[in-house]
Amino acid sequence: MSPPRAWTVWISVLGVGLLIGLASFVYQVSNGLGVTGLSNTVTWGLYIVSFMFLVGISAGGLIVVAGAELAGSQRFEHLNRLAVVCSLAAVATAAGSILPDLGRPQRAWKMLAQPHLTSPLVWDMVVLAIYLAIGAIDLYILTRVPVSRKALRVMAIVSLPVAILVHSVTAWIFGLLVARPFWNTPLLAPLFISSALVSGTALVVATAWVVERVTPWRAGAEAMVGLRRLLLWFVSADVFLLFTEVMTTFVSGEPDHREQLDVLLTGRLAPVFWFEIMIGVLLPVVLLLLPSTRKRSGMLMAAAVLLILGVFAKRINILFAAEFEPLVGLSPGIPGGRPGQLFRPDEVYIPSWVELGILTGMAAFFFAIVTLGVQRAVLLRHDEPAAGH
Repeated sequence: MSPPRAWTVWISVLGVGLLIGLASFVYQVSNGLGVTGLSNTVTWGLYIVSFMFLVGISAGGLIVVAGAELAGSQRFEHLNRLAVVCSLAAVATAAGSILPDLGRPQRAWKMLAQPHLTSPLVWDMVVLAIYLAIGAIDLYILTRVPVSRKALRVMAIVSLPVAILVHSVTAWIFGLLVARPFWNTPLLAPLFISSALVSGTALVVATAWVVERVTPWRAGAEAMVGLRRLLLWFVSADVFLLFTEVMTTFVSGEPDHREQLDVLLTGRLAPVFWFEIMIGVLLPVVLLLLPSTRKRSGMLMAAAVLLILGVFAKRINILFAAEFEPLVGLSPGIPGGRPGQLFRPDEVYIPSWVELGILTGMAAFFFAIVTLGVQRAVLLRHDEPAAGH
């Protein structure tokens, strides 16, 4: 397939995805959340999973780049603009993923007009807006000629704590819900940050691999070797925190915590949990450790994709391990909140076609921003002014 034809097909796919997402969203707004798989027992579903995942993946790459800038390392300099583009796309999509989860998204403006400062969600919105602005300013600086090193260093100093705060506030939204023991743990924020470093760095690796094959742009062998080493360190930290949480909960034997952990280890989420461990952690670590991975970028790409899938599985596990355990145990069960729906002894959630359609639109929106960012910013040569590109 020739490049112009491939470009036309790609743009067409994105356009169709956006139309599917928009039509699904309009249908949901017109008919209410009853057309989703959500109920009065499982109130957070794939929309929130996507929000958690996108918030995490948005900051990982930018943290790496900002950290390298503060350390005075030039190894990842050529990846700066790509990392910022990926970050902007993810955080913009994450902000949009909140809207379909609201029963009446047309009233979202009241969060700005009448904010409740005691609500973690309000602070999450504020931090996301600041982070989006920081990313836009950072990308503007990186596309100027010449690039101001002083300005980049200032932005690195600002963006690092904000990136960490984005994940912390999101984790606190869950951790402050004392009725859900699996969420109510001080380790949740560090877990969010460690997995964000894994998924964000893996996203930069995967995107760089694709861009190298469809454009003249090159990331550089030294940068990819550095990202491979960072992935190993980040995965190690993430696995340690996960092991600490599981081991402490299992050994302590505290009933409420153990019930929700059993949902992961042997219950309904066991396939997702063991997929995360075996396919999303162990297999990519083996690929990263293989000596041939240093020379074969395809193996690094495969490891990065598997790590991203593993982090997405972790978000599913974090959310539903708590929600699948009912807060009220009454015989013969819990009403699902829909007409004609029988009482059940456990909670069930199956995403509807409307949710899948909206998620398709969100994915298309993300890839559209990345495509535009690569075309307008990443492929811009350092000796070429942005206005003339």
